[in-house]
Amino acid sequence: MSDNFRKYLMNEYAFKVAKSESMDFTKGYYKNRIKDLSWYKNDKELMTKHQRFLNYIYSTFEKYIIHRNIIIYYYENITCSISVLNKTIDISRTGVTRIINDSIEEGWLYSKKNEKSKRQILILPTDLRINFWLLYCQRKYEKSRSAGLADAHKALYHYDSNMEIYNKLKNKNKD
Repeated sequence: MSDNFRKYLMNEYAFKVAKSESMDFTKGYYKNRIKDLSWYKNDKELMTKHQRFLNYIYSTFEKYIIHRNIIIYYYENITCSISVLNKTIDISRTGVTRIINDSIEEGWLYSKKNEKSKRQILILPTDLRINFWLLYCQRKYEKSRSAGLADAHKALYHYDSNMEIYNKLKNKNKD
C-alpha cells in the first residue's frame, strides 16, 4: 500500500514539474515571443537583450550547457576557465573559445586574469548575465507556484520523512 501511495505522490510531483516546465512553451515565452514588458519592469532594452540571449543559448546544446555551467560555477564559487568549460562538453577548445568570445562581445561574459594563477584566464558572468539568471529564477518560481509544485514537493518530502521514522521505529521494536 505505501509503495503505491509513494508512486502516486511521485506521479503528482512529476505532473506538476511537467506543468511548470511547459508553461514557457504553452504561453510562448521562448523564441522571441516574450512580450510582457512588465516582467522586465518596462525596460524594453533589457527585454530585447534577453530575447537575443535566449535565442543564442537555445540555438545549440553546447551554448546552453556552457552558459548554464558558467552561472552555476559563479554561484557555487567554482573557478571557471576555458579549460574547465572544455571538460564539461564534448566540443573543441576552439568551439568553446568562439562561444566565450561571442558572449564577451555581446556583454554577457567577461574575462580576467586569475590573481592566484597569472596564466589562467577566468570566465565570469557580467551583471547583465546575472540579471538574466535572476529573471529566469523569478519565472521559474512563478511557474512552480502556479503549477502547485511546492505542495507536491512537500507531500512527497513529508511522506519520505514519515516513512523513515516509521521504519526506524519498526526496526527498533524488532530488537
